[in-house]
Amino acid sequence: MKVYEHMEMYLGKIAQGWKPEASTMGIQASMFLDTPHDEVNTYSTLGMSDFKLDIGGKYVRQELIFGANRSVPADGIVSFLTSFAEGVVKSKRGLLRGEVVSGKKLFTGTECTGVYCSNPVFWEDELSSFEFSNPPTVFVWLMPILEKEANYINKKGWSDFEDLLESVECDFWDLNRKSCV
Repeated sequence: MKVYEHMEMYLGKIAQGWKPEASTMGIQASMFLDTPHDEVNTYSTLGMSDFKLDIGGKYVRQELIFGANRSVPADGIVSFLTSFAEGVVKSKRGLLRGEVVSGKKLFTGTECTGVYCSNPVFWEDELSSFEFSNPPTVFVWLMPILEKEANYINKKGWSDFEDLLESVECDFWDLNRKSCV
């Protein structure tokens, strides 16, 4: 089984794919419709798992997942996702659960200024890991966050942030939502 087959098993058929011309590493992006909910599209990298990444002395392969309301233009998401993935690969360091990467708007048309790295909890559990690669490929959900949320996580920790998310209404798919903190 190949990584894209694993994705299609849990996300549905790839509706559209992009291979950005600026990509020097061959990392592509794929879009899946109406997942994990109606009117929400899931985007994923494809090809990032060709590279081994260090996570504290162990190695892992990763692919990234990003979800947004269908109304959000795909071009901005695809550009962000592929360039972000290339940055991770160039660093040779894998993303960890609870990690925050922030500092500037993800792309034009959103107020989100960073991402929170987490398990893909809104998708089927089996999506989270692809065991047919060596080392296994882990899927990382990039949750778009606002500056206020990034500050909260950096101050209180990712566990407190996840506890908070369980107690408040948060439309994770609205890239212009109000802060959850």
